[in-house]
Amino acid sequence: MCTKRLLLSAVITCFIFLSASSQTLFTYGTKTATKEEFLKAYNKNPDTTNNQSQKLKEYLDMYVNFRLKLQAAYDEKLNTNETLQAEAENFKAQLAENIINEQADISQLLHEAFLRSQKDIKLAQVFVAVPAGSDTTDAYAQIKRAYADLNTGKSFEEVTVAYSTDTSVIAAKGNIGYITVFTLPYQIENIVYGLQPGKYSNIYRSGIGYHIFKNGQERPATGKRKIQQLMFPTPPFFTDEQKQAVAKETDSVYNLLKQGTSFAEMMKTYNREDDNDPNATIDVSVGQYNSDFEDHVFALQSQGDISMPFTTAYGYNIIKLIEILAVNKNESDVINTAHLQEQIQTDNRLNVAKQKLADKWLTEIKYKPAAYNAEDLWAFTDSMIQGKNLPTGYKGIKSTTVLFQFEKQKITADDWIKFAGMARESEEPYNDASYSDLMKEFVRQSAANYYKQHIEDYYPSIKEQMKEFNDANLLFSVMDNHIWNKASEDSAGLKKYYDANKQKYMWQASVTALIVSGPNKKIINDISNKIKANPADWRNITSSDKTIVADSSRFESDQLPVKQQVSLQKDFQTTPESNEAGDTYTFIHIFNIFPQPSQRSFDEARGMVINDYQQVLEEKWLSELKKKYPVKVNDSVLKTIE
Repeated sequence: MCTKRLLLSAVITCFIFLSASSQTLFTYGTKTATKEEFLKAYNKNPDTTNNQSQKLKEYLDMYVNFRLKLQAAYDEKLNTNETLQAEAENFKAQLAENIINEQADISQLLHEAFLRSQKDIKLAQVFVAVPAGSDTTDAYAQIKRAYADLNTGKSFEEVTVAYSTDTSVIAAKGNIGYITVFTLPYQIENIVYGLQPGKYSNIYRSGIGYHIFKNGQERPATGKRKIQQLMFPTPPFFTDEQKQAVAKETDSVYNLLKQGTSFAEMMKTYNREDDNDPNATIDVSVGQYNSDFEDHVFALQSQGDISMPFTTAYGYNIIKLIEILAVNKNESDVINTAHLQEQIQTDNRLNVAKQKLADKWLTEIKYKPAAYNAEDLWAFTDSMIQGKNLPTGYKGIKSTTVLFQFEKQKITADDWIKFAGMARESEEPYNDASYSDLMKEFVRQSAANYYKQHIEDYYPSIKEQMKEFNDANLLFSVMDNHIWNKASEDSAGLKKYYDANKQKYMWQASVTALIVSGPNKKIINDISNKIKANPADWRNITSSDKTIVADSSRFESDQLPVKQQVSLQKDFQTTPESNEAGDTYTFIHIFNIFPQPSQRSFDEARGMVINDYQQVLEEKWLSELKKKYPVKVNDSVLKTIE
């Protein structure tokens, strides 16, 4: 009996709580607004000043008006407007992306990228190529032999020369040069940064072949270099005699530079016509260019140093160091963090993290594969991609066949064929993938798309944010239709309102004045002096510099945007003064004085009239809405929140 009594008590308590939380605060027509809805809105920006009861009633009036306007928007079917719907989808996509980035632990990726940016690694490799579409058996056997030789103690350079199939790798004895974060694909970067100096990796299969990587040595990150370059090309078709002539010319230019000739002048003379800007510079990052070029760039120690002539595969070079851009060592630096985040978001590492999330989402979104014959699906897919019509399908497979489903969506063969067709036309790694591997990627992408499209099912806060966003958009749109746009376009109504309320639109003590602003103190002082000497020519004077902004108009005396005291007399000019940030300087020159109040013309008062007329239109519109939707406040519920 006691147990039944406790259970009944719990049920009654729950019912009372639910009833209280859904109490109707007011009705408008057949619609209702609950106490809970009102308090949720009020508590976002509570006003705790003065009389609390009075503030609640004032907010209630605003909230009632808001619900009436929102209902009008739905009545006019503004919620079906394609533009508003597109904006809502974009907003939802942004919210989903933020959540997915958090799930992918972008903060950890930032920390990882920062740590890796603090050192450079001298990288080498053994490489056995696998041509696209060819059998991998022989190539894999060769890389396995290379790996076995390394394990016996043979030198990395010796093994590279013996087993690598790429002539450039053999010529460099496997040396790639120094790399740093973001130089390599993320999967390879993970392998390399996981190696200790002097150690080599396991066999790695890339899209072009098999690799064994070695961490040759490490150094503190050298950052970037800003250089200028003189390039003397030696194309492959040049004879030895022509190459010798280029070498002689390069030496001649170098001697002139040593004697004091300007590097910029040499650039104008010797660089290509479309690239002979004497101030042109190149930013060189670690791992960006061939190691032979980078070695010379990073060997320059001081600003202004000029290299001796050196050769690369493209010809002879002379470079000048313009600036050393050191690596940022402060992980808390906001600008550097933003730069790293931008690189992460365009780099494959974020996609890798998101792919792992897609596998996790499959359970969350209730992924369920359907039963079908895979070989029959592949045959059907081939036929459809090749443009063959199979109206009755192929061995039970047709366009409407369900391949798998999520909680609220079924994915069909038609969806798969569209994906497979686009994948086959795309670049690596999908266009040569087997249908089986491609299907795995299709499932992952479908899961990711579904999760984003239904993100509010898994994050209730997004549903609330979406509602607020949509309500705000609907409110703006309906207000624009009934008030803002209507007021600005109703010229007759505006003029009539102005004529009936002229006394509201008076000039107080005022001046006609010129306000001049600009970012450079010296230029502003110069313009100030010129205008003081010849005020009538202010347009020509201020147009001499595009950074200067000048506005001549009538202003009431308390509207002048300067801190110093303004003397209300003709041709008075203030001293140029800076704003708080110190990046803008302003002065005022007074042309005429109007010490007595005077009537504003309609054109002068137009902005003020529009603002007042909007209020008139809004009051009229709300009156109509309250007739259409009579408002009744439940005083007993209101008293519980006062």
